[in-house]
Amino acid sequence: MRRNFWFYIILATIISCTKSSEFTTSNQTIEIQVENAKEAKLSELYESIEYVLLKKSDEFPLVRPYKFKFSGDLLGIEDPGAEQYVFFDLKGSPRFKLTASGGGPGEFQRTEDFQFSNNQIIIKDPMLSKFLFYDRQGNYLREEKSRVRTSYFFKNDEIELHYSKNIKEHGDFDFYRIENDQIISMVPSKTFIKDVVFGDNASFMTDPNSGNIVFNIPFATLIAFFDEQGQLNSLLEFDFGDKYINQEEAAKMTPEERNERVMSENLVSMGVSSFFPMNGGYLATFGTGYKYSHQVFLDENLKLKGHYYNISNDIDQMPVNTVPWFFQENRLGFFIPSSEFFADYLERFEIGTDATAKSNLHQFVEENQYELGEDSYVLTFLKVKKEVFND
Repeated sequence: MRRNFWFYIILATIISCTKSSEFTTSNQTIEIQVENAKEAKLSELYESIEYVLLKKSDEFPLVRPYKFKFSGDLLGIEDPGAEQYVFFDLKGSPRFKLTASGGGPGEFQRTEDFQFSNNQIIIKDPMLSKFLFYDRQGNYLREEKSRVRTSYFFKNDEIELHYSKNIKEHGDFDFYRIENDQIISMVPSKTFIKDVVFGDNASFMTDPNSGNIVFNIPFATLIAFFDEQGQLNSLLEFDFGDKYINQEEAAKMTPEERNERVMSENLVSMGVSSFFPMNGGYLATFGTGYKYSHQVFLDENLKLKGHYYNISNDIDQMPVNTVPWFFQENRLGFFIPSSEFFADYLERFEIGTDATAKSNLHQFVEENQYELGEDSYVLTFLKVKKEVFND
């Protein structure tokens, strides 16, 4: 990875009405032997590659895109750099945007999280501590107060969940559930990192296999599963053995000492980077030594089916210079500045190169050659083979 565009890094009063959950959870551990990872070719794991250009528009500029979420024919992008949410169709054409404009009714000041729910778009403002609801065309519907000021959230007509972002606004817990107008605390925090707000580019996700709600806890090795009533169902832990510096150890080191160990010993750098629920299984990613990107495939029962690294692109030979960032159904997604993508292409190919099977690369570049040099982004989608989740 040549650049890292993506690393974005208050204590508050504990509210007396907060309760801790007594719900019993089941736990599962997956042991990962880093040294047993297999090198692989992209075609062994993925069916095809598709590239999509987010069309540049003076009306819809993206400053620092962060979260990418899909629903039907819509792609929503949270852009904290401009305090806005921009929505595109699946071909990359902008449809509408929701922009911070103030503190009055129907307005917000700060982006934090958003979701598609019940044919609506819900966004959350931590400054005003409220939710705002819009239809799928971006028309404002209503707003309501949030009991939790700063958090990522999952919300529908039945349940409301929050991830604390390490702020501990309602006690030393990672998650809160709103029930009968009370805040129920869940999952005692294990972090030793204080006064740092944690970010996550996926937030809460719905599992198509079980209907569970899934959250990958940042800078950790734990995945939380909640049932459809918002109860904590289980915790999945990735055990990297002596290849991972846990937070208690890391808290005793300077950043320089930690980085030196990670690089010299090829250690897992920041826990589980992403955990995506897909049809038929799960895809987890993590990095080692600040150099290698690993992909782990699990079946529907969370059994390990494959662990790969140093995956070479034998489908169309384009480098994938960024980390996995989002998913859509059974497609793993990456994004990269379009000018950087275009430079990578011109180092390897000429415009007009014959089409490649299982990739739209050359047709994509030929059709968009005059826009790729501008200030926009290219999305890369890798369609996962069904076999990787099976024996």
